[in-house]
Amino acid sequence: MTSSDAKTDATKPANDDPGKPAVFYVVLALALGLPFLGKGGIVAGAVLGCALLGVPLFALIGVVTVLCFALYSGYEEARQFSPMVERMRSLIDQKNLVAIPLFIMSGAVMARGQISTRLIEFARSVVGWVPGGLGISAVFACVFFAAISGSSPATVIAIGAMMGPALVQAGYGERFSHGLLSSAGSLGILIPPSIPMIIYPIVYQGEVIETELLFASGFGPGLVIAGLLCGYCIVQGVTKKTPRDGFSLRNVGRTFVHGFWAVMFPVLILGGIIFGIYTTVEAAAFSVVYAVIVELFIHRALKPKDVMKAFEETGIFLGSLLVIMVMALAFDEFLHERGVPEMLVHWMESLELEQWQFLLLLNVVLLAVGMMMDILSAMFVFVPLLAPVAVAMGVDPLHFGIIFIVNLEIGYLTPPVGLNLFVASTLFERSLGHIIKSVVPFIALMAIGLVMITYWPSLSVGFGHTLMGRDELAPPGFESTQESETPDSLQEMMQEAGQLDGDEGEGEGDEGGPMSLEEMMREAGIGSPDGAANEDGDEPDEGEDEATDPSSMRVLTLEEMMQEAGIADDTE
Repeated sequence: MTSSDAKTDATKPANDDPGKPAVFYVVLALALGLPFLGKGGIVAGAVLGCALLGVPLFALIGVVTVLCFALYSGYEEARQFSPMVERMRSLIDQKNLVAIPLFIMSGAVMARGQISTRLIEFARSVVGWVPGGLGISAVFACVFFAAISGSSPATVIAIGAMMGPALVQAGYGERFSHGLLSSAGSLGILIPPSIPMIIYPIVYQGEVIETELLFASGFGPGLVIAGLLCGYCIVQGVTKKTPRDGFSLRNVGRTFVHGFWAVMFPVLILGGIIFGIYTTVEAAAFSVVYAVIVELFIHRALKPKDVMKAFEETGIFLGSLLVIMVMALAFDEFLHERGVPEMLVHWMESLELEQWQFLLLLNVVLLAVGMMMDILSAMFVFVPLLAPVAVAMGVDPLHFGIIFIVNLEIGYLTPPVGLNLFVASTLFERSLGHIIKSVVPFIALMAIGLVMITYWPSLSVGFGHTLMGRDELAPPGFESTQESETPDSLQEMMQEAGQLDGDEGEGEGDEGGPMSLEEMMREAGIGSPDGAANEDGDEPDEGEDEATDPSSMRVLTLEEMMQEAGIADDTE
């Protein structure tokens, strides 16, 4: 630096310091001024203050939770916070929670090994001859790797590192190549096994949701979005006239043998879950053992120290995740104590929205949430709030979970906190603006898929039940138009049984009509042979015994019944 440059820098005014833009001071003023506006202002000021200080997310949620309990519930003593602590402790009762670190471990091991490389080779040999085949093989490789890693960023890194340069060299263009790999990598949270799909049943506060059934319900939506991306690849292949690989069964067989253990990985994991061979936790444990054995002893791509490094990274990630989870559960306890979900349900019901209108509003809200929060944080905060509303509107909880995940999958590609954008920017060494422009067409395609998934529940819930061999449920909001065969009243039930005439007040002589009590007694020879009325409907003769008058009918004694039957004399 020259002396003139130093002099110029020294004479610059302090407010021109790029490290503290004007917006910093505005936010700082709000953080200091909002607490004077009341309880809500105190909470908002605390949030802004934590953001300015760079406080981690788990600490931010914890501060907000404690403030809310203290301000709105009047908690002053430590013992009053016991329900919150108990709610946090309840996390250890979630058995499927163990599957999260195990799937993360297996994904970390595979990202360091050769499984992703061999998957790409096999996919390219199968579809490389189709127009846009190289792009399609990249999508299929992402689908396979997502199915065994469950992580979107890991999929982008593992597949994008190899396919990015290959697509550009084949003439696809940088924006298309980078946008495709960033978007297809987000399938990692939709194609099971998926970390968000394991977390959703934990944070959902309604009836118990089977993780295995949720996994199966993710297949249809995942294939729909993958199909849309493949279609766009074909269009690019035709318009750009990109080179294609020749198809050879021999090459397919060679790549299959070379990548046999990689190809069998998703088959064994998902097949075992779907056919009930093992549970989600058992599948996760199997995936770790499988990945370590394959990469260490079969592919010989890793050394024991590499495996330990992958496990170390998993431990760090899991520690931060668990802290966020317990803080989110504590905040959820406050929301339920104050009845916030119930108030939200009543408010939504007061709007008198049709189900399709509610689903449209839900997607808009979740897309906005995905732009501001990562998927795990969003699930902890918004699933307990929105799930009761969705159920009240007739949306299946499984369907709601899939809609939530697809929306937040798109959130991986939207600024300002789209995680895949930052991963792709670092991986491809391009600016964030370049990556954002690259993913715009793919976001539009995924939005089309979102509409299909939202308004066609059979793609998710129906397909999942079919895959698991369960009876498919009726779509949400479906009402049978068939009339019930069950009679609505006692009178109709008696008519069905032939015990009561359908038309009240009809004569007793109607053919096939039910008999009165007097007629049944006459038929049995217990009552007087001359009823209250003769068969022709005439009035009874004068001088008849009063006992035969219907108005004076009574239950006969045992002696009288014996006399009527001729068993005893009528005289003493």
